[in-house]
Amino acid sequence: MQLHKKIPIFDITLYKTNKMKFSNQLVLLFTALLLINCSKKEDVCHIHGTVVDTDAKTILLARLNQDIVHDSVIEIPVINGKFDYKMHIEQPEAFELALKESVKSGMYRFSTVFIENTDINITIHPDEDFDKNTVEGGKLNSEFFYYKKDKDQKFKPRSEAINSLSEKANTPELERDVLDSVSKYYNDEQKWKQQYINKNNTLVSYYLLINSIIFDKENINVLEVKKSFEKLSKQFPNHPYNELALNLINAMSIEAGKKFIDFTAPDLNGNPVTLSAQIEGKVALLDLWATWCGSCIAKSRTMVPVYNDFKDKGFTVIGVAGEKNNTKRLTEFLEKEKWPWQQLVDLDGENKIWQKYGIPNGGGKVFLIDKTGTVLAANPTAEEVRQHLEKILN
Repeated sequence: MQLHKKIPIFDITLYKTNKMKFSNQLVLLFTALLLINCSKKEDVCHIHGTVVDTDAKTILLARLNQDIVHDSVIEIPVINGKFDYKMHIEQPEAFELALKESVKSGMYRFSTVFIENTDINITIHPDEDFDKNTVEGGKLNSEFFYYKKDKDQKFKPRSEAINSLSEKANTPELERDVLDSVSKYYNDEQKWKQQYINKNNTLVSYYLLINSIIFDKENINVLEVKKSFEKLSKQFPNHPYNELALNLINAMSIEAGKKFIDFTAPDLNGNPVTLSAQIEGKVALLDLWATWCGSCIAKSRTMVPVYNDFKDKGFTVIGVAGEKNNTKRLTEFLEKEKWPWQQLVDLDGENKIWQKYGIPNGGGKVFLIDKTGTVLAANPTAEEVRQHLEKILN
């Protein structure tokens, strides 16, 4: 006879145990979800503070290398002298803070604020007292505060002495002394800043490095800058500063005797155009300009007679308009101006062409390139372009 083991249809003890385990798992799951939810809610930058002794209505925050006048920047309203704004930021960054009313007037100052996902309290004074602005909150703002404090202790007395000497400079000899003092001051300040960057592998150092490349090219040591970039880009592998710094460093080499930097940008119909394909076998003038840049327009106009005289001899011009928001203003401008060469567009810096050519936000630049792709001249006048062309093409 075959024996069969009796299997209970329902074991109440087992049921109670499993039920308890399942309940505990649910509690753990809900707790985890709650913690994740809470962390997401707290993962924001809360910017708030007070505006003192000014009737400013709006605060502007612009990223490094943004044009605070023309680019789309963060705008924070001021109500009864107070402001409050929340945002999430993927990577901590330095922003330049300014008052919108002052920016519109063309005379403004800015303060540097490091934005990270934490509570940041800012006190803002009128432009003439912007040095009194305070920023509290976040490790980066604290580090930057002590950097500025050390810098002021070392260099402010020298700066005040130079200003005093400048006021008394009423002879050519004294004026030369002032110029020599200013030059030495900036060289020493840059060396001190580079030493700080070398010692501190932080995002504040990365900001200082890029700031020097943009605003102090004449005083920086290119080899030191490249070493610092290699170190900092490894420290912050996914940071947006990496592409910006690399473009700016490459742009430092764009001068007579160096190769041009190739790029692709759309024409006015949205068709992609590659620079190298358009200028191959020709002497070319790359004209980086914008409808909002008066000096750029004036320079481009001087190139029209040169273009007309040499266009049938192997010379061409490629314009790239660094426009903002849309191309409506550009289209209307070109319909009136009727410049005879091809125009491309770098809308809102999407292709970063001006950045790649090391051009500050406030102006454009032209580059004369020979048939081999070598830069003949950086920012030449129309007469200088004509002189080059007469030697090469006549």
